[in-house]
Amino acid sequence: MKKMLSVFLPFFLVFPVLVWCAGEKEAAASATRGKYLAGQGIIIPPHEVHVDSYIAHIDYKYPEPDEALGITLYSGHYQISTAGQEEVIQIGIQGKKLGFENLPPLNLAFVIDKSGSMSAADKMGWVKDAFDIFIERVRDIDFVSLVVFDSNAKVVFPSTQIKTRDRRLSFKRAVESIQPGGGTNLVAGLELGYQQVLANYRREYTNRVLFLTDGVGESKGILDMAETYKEMDINVSTIGVGTDFDLELMVELSKRGGGSSRFISDREEMEETFGSELDRMVVPVARNLEMSLEFLQPVDILETWGYKNRIAGNKIHYAQDTLHHSDYETILAHLRVSPQAAAGTKDLARLTIDYEDLDGNKHRFGPHVLTVEFVDMEQPVAGFSSGMVLQSGTMMRFAQSLITIGELYYSCKEEIEQINRKRDELWKESGSDVSYDDLTSLEIRRLEESVASKMQRALDITVEMKKEVTNTRLRLDNEGFDDEIEILSRYIDILGQELQWEQPRVASLKSDIEITPTVRQRSVQDHLSNLFREMTIDLKLKEKGVVAISGFTTKTDRSSALIDLLNEMAVVEIGRIDTLTLVERDKLDSLLAEQELALSDLMDTEQAIEVGKFLAANYIVTGSVIEMAATVVIFGRVINVETGEVESVAQVILLKDRDVNKLLM
Repeated sequence: MKKMLSVFLPFFLVFPVLVWCAGEKEAAASATRGKYLAGQGIIIPPHEVHVDSYIAHIDYKYPEPDEALGITLYSGHYQISTAGQEEVIQIGIQGKKLGFENLPPLNLAFVIDKSGSMSAADKMGWVKDAFDIFIERVRDIDFVSLVVFDSNAKVVFPSTQIKTRDRRLSFKRAVESIQPGGGTNLVAGLELGYQQVLANYRREYTNRVLFLTDGVGESKGILDMAETYKEMDINVSTIGVGTDFDLELMVELSKRGGGSSRFISDREEMEETFGSELDRMVVPVARNLEMSLEFLQPVDILETWGYKNRIAGNKIHYAQDTLHHSDYETILAHLRVSPQAAAGTKDLARLTIDYEDLDGNKHRFGPHVLTVEFVDMEQPVAGFSSGMVLQSGTMMRFAQSLITIGELYYSCKEEIEQINRKRDELWKESGSDVSYDDLTSLEIRRLEESVASKMQRALDITVEMKKEVTNTRLRLDNEGFDDEIEILSRYIDILGQELQWEQPRVASLKSDIEITPTVRQRSVQDHLSNLFREMTIDLKLKEKGVVAISGFTTKTDRSSALIDLLNEMAVVEIGRIDTLTLVERDKLDSLLAEQELALSDLMDTEQAIEVGKFLAANYIVTGSVIEMAATVVIFGRVINVETGEVESVAQVILLKDRDVNKLLM
């Protein structure tokens, strides 16, 4: 007898216990783990997708602070419709960055799971390579210990101040001696790690246990233990690898223990975590952070992500136990701005933050005020305009789409089981001379149609999200969304196979990147006016400076009436800003000729920045025109030459009607 077992159903049979529960940035593992599961051909279970984690996964390169931390506010659009619209507010928090040699002294215990499962995929090899990097960075003043555990726990390198080369070599030999085998006694391993830190505890040191495991094991009392040692100023950070470890426990352990939590999917991430990224896991710069975001215009707060939070009226209150050295935190608030009685510049929100330094002294930052321009227009500008919010907002929508896709996909499980039960009943009634696959009924066909409909909807969402993410990458001219595009491409493969589509049809979907305009069709002039208004709002806020306009171009540098119109408008609109000086076009052309560059080369951010430096410009304005089958996409970017930040990323999408086609000639 043959059951209905498509590619879909075995995922439920093989992965029944994948669990993820977290609500803060400590859940940074979620995004990395999502990539890992998709790479295994698995649609990510919806409860494993945490929007906070995906948003926090990006390093937005917030401005470096002079104090312990810095705060920056961004709005998704520089101009907001007086008719009201949805908006996204981003709060960027950056911990102070110091060289490793200037960090407070460290007292670290590494607790490593060496159970038999650590031999799979050479995970123990990842650990050993990472320790080779770590021990060369550690300083003479730092204490290091190494504990391993399986069914029991053992100290293989006692807490030692790494003062000599011999001690470094001794640590390496201890690491090299570790061989996987045995069970997983989490409690014994962690307790021995705490004891090693306690052996050389010093108040002026960062006292931390780093706990790495790939499995589920004995954990009774482990959370109480973490809380007890946290009160003694010894914290724990957790690192998970593989698919079988207790994710919920590891996140809760790090929260109760005052640390952070990571998921490691490959050797490179392991080396970063134990090497260049170590201070982001172990060295705090601020504690007991409390923030208040107050909206100064009428809004409906739809949702917020990042940190523990509480919404009360027109305020959102956030709290976080610890901000680590050089770490970055991101908070998003999704809201609907109410209609305004009049256009003009208005304060939209203000933020205050209170925190304690490492000596327990209290500090207050703020208020930081976010100002926007309200403009008379029926519909909002297409896409986010802030380079920061374009990244975070796209990740927000990406994670939300993964949840919806996962809910649709896994909701088919019950219907497939019903189909199998009903076919079993028909099989028993009809006898063994009938093919199992031919057994059907009206109810079975209805269930099959429901499954196909959900799969189709999941595929449609996947394809549209892939277009949006690809569009974002084009606008920012970076490779920051490669992982997300890879996940969505794998999803198209999986869902196409579920729907029994031929490979050429699936390949066609994967290659389609054309976005349908999200706003009603306007005149070309209206579209372009909105484009330049959005770009220049940010520039108008600048102090005196020099702007180089490279202009708009295509990949092939082909000229057209549309290109000429865009370049003329760029010079006119930006030239109206009194505080800015334009670089003469002849000077730019001479430099490009000297450097043997074409205008299209300046769509590369790094190349544009170098040209801007040669021209002694503070900002450089670039643009591109991308012609697709039914639309023309126009991007405009304002790049800060000094910081390298893409500050403004305005976009319009034109339908290729008769007027637009004439301009393309």
